[in-house]
Amino acid sequence: MPDVDFGGKVAVITGGGRGIGRAYGLLLASRGAAVVINDPGVQPKGGDPDASVAAEVVEEITAAGGRAVASLDSVATAEGGAAVVRTALDAFGQVDLLVHNAGVVNAGMFADQPMREVLDVLAVHLLGAWHVGQPAWRDMEKRGYGRIVLTSSMAQFGHYRQPAYSAAKTGIIGLTKCLAYEARHKGLDIKVNSIAPLAGTRLARPEAKELWGDLMSPQNVAAVVAYLLSEECPVNGEVVHAGGSHVARGFLAQTRGWAARTTLTPEQVRAHFREAFDIGDYDIPADANDQMRIVEQAVLGH
Repeated sequence: MPDVDFGGKVAVITGGGRGIGRAYGLLLASRGAAVVINDPGVQPKGGDPDASVAAEVVEEITAAGGRAVASLDSVATAEGGAAVVRTALDAFGQVDLLVHNAGVVNAGMFADQPMREVLDVLAVHLLGAWHVGQPAWRDMEKRGYGRIVLTSSMAQFGHYRQPAYSAAKTGIIGLTKCLAYEARHKGLDIKVNSIAPLAGTRLARPEAKELWGDLMSPQNVAAVVAYLLSEECPVNGEVVHAGGSHVARGFLAQTRGWAARTTLTPEQVRAHFREAFDIGDYDIPADANDQMRIVEQAVLGH
């Protein structure tokens, strides 16, 4: 089969100046895409912007013969997200590929974390996907084609001292599934998936980097994301876990459960709760309507 190629495609990468985002930009550019490297160059908590962070990646791409421009706008606001997409439209005329990778981290226990920090995390991770995704989607919808990868995290399973981050990353999964559903409903060749990455970046656990060595290279995650951004991407609305050189499907599921044919009482729930939670058999709903079908089948028997 031919190599995965992005000739003629325009990619927008938020958080593209360092770590995994930088790896995305370099790989896509090396495969022919024109790239917008969006990164205000802030530190992990969101302060101390540095314009050189995005500029250096752009310089690296152009020095290798690729096409790239920098964007310093923050995706934490709708105006910033629109400006990122406008940069792509002004420079290259369209947006075919979007990777929302930007993020900030503020650790704290639920009872103690200031709301300002919570809102900062939600604004960049979850609302940022909306802020940059909506204007990019409009261009993709107009042309009937697009590929979007939103960044979730293993924190969807819960993470110590990261309630805001975990909530934002789990919200990304719901947004991913809604956008994929909308594209299918409208008959658009737009595919939206989530990546839950693990790589040897400045935010990764030091012990993992030491144990895994080169297998923690961001290039491994970039290879997975590039396939999800390709024309031949076979999935839509999925969560893909990419940790080092490991690739896996993540999914939301529900057990077959238990249902009564009468109005429930707390005592009935108590008596059958273990049965309801038995994971020996389960379904993976394709969407909310499919989940309703599964419930109706359990309750009504058809």
